[in-house]
Amino acid sequence: MTATLSDRLAMLVKAFNARSLDVPEGLLDRGCVFRLNGVTYEETMGRPVTDPIVRLVARGPAAYRFLAQALRYALPDAEVSLDVLVPDAAGRAPLVSTMATVEGTLRGGDTRLRARAAVALVVGETGLVQELAAMVNDDQVRAIRDARTR
Repeated sequence: MTATLSDRLAMLVKAFNARSLDVPEGLLDRGCVFRLNGVTYEETMGRPVTDPIVRLVARGPAAYRFLAQALRYALPDAEVSLDVLVPDAAGRAPLVSTMATVEGTLRGGDTRLRARAAVALVVGETGLVQELAAMVNDDQVRAIRDARTR
C-alpha cells in the first residue's frame, strides 16, 4: 500500500521526535523550497540563490536536515506535532495546510517555548512536496534564533 502525504508527514514527525534526520521516501522533492515567514531558506545563506552550492544545501531533504538540526540545537528536547491536513478551500489539490506545534526548552536556560505554526505545502504532480512554508510568531522565531547563539 502506498503511503499518503499525511502518512509520510507523520513518519517525518515521528523521526524528528526520535532524534533522527531520516526523511521518508516520496515526501520531499529534491528541489523543495522551505519558507519561514515568507523568506526562503536560500535567501538566508548570504550567497546568491543561483549559486549551485546554495541550491544543493538549501533545498530538498538536505535543507530539511540542516533546518531540523538547527531547531534541535536551539531546543535540544524539541517535540513536534501536526494537526490534520486540510485541502485548499478552492479545491486546488496541490495545496494543503496544517498547523504544527513545536515545544521544548530553549538552549542556555530553562525557558519553555511552545510555538504554533501555520504550514502550507505545495504538492507536485508526482506527489512530492515542492514547497513548504511556515508562518510563526516573530517573537518566537527570534527566541529560537537567540537560543542558537548560546
